[in-house]
Amino acid sequence: MFEHYMHYQQGDPRRKRRLMIASVVSGVSTLSMLVFVWAANKMEITKIDAPTVDYIMVQMTADEPPPPPPPPPPPAGSEAEPEPEEEDIPEEEVPEEEIVQPKETPDKVPDQKKGGGKKAKVPGVPGGIPGGVPGGVVGGVLGGQLGGQLGGVATKRDTKAPAAMKPISVVKQNAIYTPNPDQNKLAGTKAGMFDKRGGVGKVGFCVDSNGKTVDVRTKKKFPGDPKVDAILRDTVKKWRFKPFVVGGKKTKTCSVAEFNIQFRK
Repeated sequence: MFEHYMHYQQGDPRRKRRLMIASVVSGVSTLSMLVFVWAANKMEITKIDAPTVDYIMVQMTADEPPPPPPPPPPPAGSEAEPEPEEEDIPEEEVPEEEIVQPKETPDKVPDQKKGGGKKAKVPGVPGGIPGGVPGGVVGGVLGGQLGGQLGGVATKRDTKAPAAMKPISVVKQNAIYTPNPDQNKLAGTKAGMFDKRGGVGKVGFCVDSNGKTVDVRTKKKFPGDPKVDAILRDTVKKWRFKPFVVGGKKTKTCSVAEFNIQFRK
């Protein structure tokens, strides 16, 4: 009787195993949820407002390619025209004059200072200065230059050759930093907010011996909005290049950049 009671009061091992598995699963699930909530708080992302401009496309095109080389000369004909031969013209013989010794010797030799020929007189100008240059200007200064300023300082003229023009595709090969125009600034212009009309703007510039852009100027205005031209010029002023070397010397090079700007309506 006692053994029968103890047999039925004994715990079921399968039930104990299921309870143990359920407790482990619930504990792992609770720990996973806590870790997920902690990681989500750490990875919270701040919401950013949508951009104000839907679409802006900036396209840069290169200059027109150089013209093709001239065609080769036509082949020479089978029979070449004979060149006319120059005739040898004999030189005329000039008869030599016989030198005759004078019979009488003069007693006095004429003095060249007293006699001789008369010096040619240079026509003067009323109000001129003695020792002036023929062809001078009335009221001029001795030793001055035509068109000069009285009391001015002589300066040397700039004899440097003008900078060579090269296509933008060749200049871009030495580019170090060539950013595109600022899209936010373009969107704030009249053309970007109201007109929504695209267009082409050209900016001329030169690269000095240090690789900086100088002489930046507008070659072709953007239609209807001069503010776009100012943005394009400011963009080109930020460009930097490697100096161009010709014959072992750094030279100044110029080119023209073309910007094709389109706004989405």
